[in-house]
Amino acid sequence: MSSMAGTGRIASMDQFRGYTVAGMFVVNFLGGIAAVHSVLKHNDTYFSYADSIMPSFLFACGFSYRLSLLRRIEQMGSAAAYRRVAWRSLGLILVSLVVFGVGGGFDSWSEMTPRGVLRFLAELLKADLWEVLAIIGVCQVLIMPVVARSAGVRFGTMVGLSAAHLGLSYLFNYDFVQGQPNWMDEVWGTTGRRAWDGGFFGLLHWSVPMLAGTLAFDVMTAAGRSRGGGAARLVAWGALAMVLAYGLSCLSTLYGPEDRRTDERGNPVDIATSPVVPPLGRLSGREPAELLATPPLVEPEVIARNYWMMDKRVVTAPFIWFATGFAMALYGLFVVACDLIGLSVGLFRLLGMNPLAAYVIHHAVEQTVRSVVPRDAPLWWALTGLLLFFAITVLFVRFLDRQKIYLRL
Repeated sequence: MSSMAGTGRIASMDQFRGYTVAGMFVVNFLGGIAAVHSVLKHNDTYFSYADSIMPSFLFACGFSYRLSLLRRIEQMGSAAAYRRVAWRSLGLILVSLVVFGVGGGFDSWSEMTPRGVLRFLAELLKADLWEVLAIIGVCQVLIMPVVARSAGVRFGTMVGLSAAHLGLSYLFNYDFVQGQPNWMDEVWGTTGRRAWDGGFFGLLHWSVPMLAGTLAFDVMTAAGRSRGGGAARLVAWGALAMVLAYGLSCLSTLYGPEDRRTDERGNPVDIATSPVVPPLGRLSGREPAELLATPPLVEPEVIARNYWMMDKRVVTAPFIWFATGFAMALYGLFVVACDLIGLSVGLFRLLGMNPLAAYVIHHAVEQTVRSVVPRDAPLWWALTGLLLFFAITVLFVRFLDRQKIYLRL
């Protein structure tokens, strides 16, 4: 295992984490520009490059989570270590609320009725709270009981969480996130409100790449294993996860135009009537090539949206397992490049050492620069704005680095 000179930090993980932060900068800034290709934008119908960034960042968080938790348990005992995790997780949620706000609000005092306040809180929990920092904070608490357990327990938890998400999506959650009629919205009082990044129940699936990061930590620290051997395992396991996830996504090819639901006025809606249970009877009589889904990074023709598409809005099983495999395999390549060959990118090192500060700073800088880069800007102007945004953000982060000021996750 390679470390940053004298600091005990893992070089490949600092570089990988820095890469994810830099990637986040790019896709967040360019995502709203019409001239930019959709592969650099977040989508809810296929796996784009932009959609790979957040799961990869969660994977990096999981790697560091197991490292720090095991160290704290050894230093201060389990109870104190878990309390520290809980408080730090709460801190991340509060930072997220301060930086990104609480979504909706009240225009007048007269709106602050008990019903209005309950609606506000329900929408906060359903949709508005779930920016990446809050997701990290809650997922850390959700998986806290198993982070220090065996690899088998953690992998079993990953599978169990995914199965739970599938079951809840069948019962209500797919329509709950999409803002379609469902019984849970009636209970919560949020009828018609869409969510993003999985909403409240998406946390089950966002925990999967974080737990995968804890498994990657085990691979990298196994006694007697070479760095090359660890990298090979990461790439192989990541590739296997991607292949299996793509196989699941092929179930989406069973849907046709006749499966679309209609709205109250009888107009077709591009969501399947049965989005979670596919019409398996159509498997017979089809050529194998007809059952192959559009590959990742290629925008598909959307016939009827369903759970088996690689959908970041709902955080479907094919999406999260493909994204997790992508992160693991990519990190394996970073191990080769950084820990074996010794390559290092200064920008990645800077951002990887102080990701929380970089993330908070980038949000403020992005809002300022985007004020002069409208959505319909030509590509050359958008790229100019991106370079300016990057330069200002890196300037601030570099200042903190020189002052030895680091905000820890």
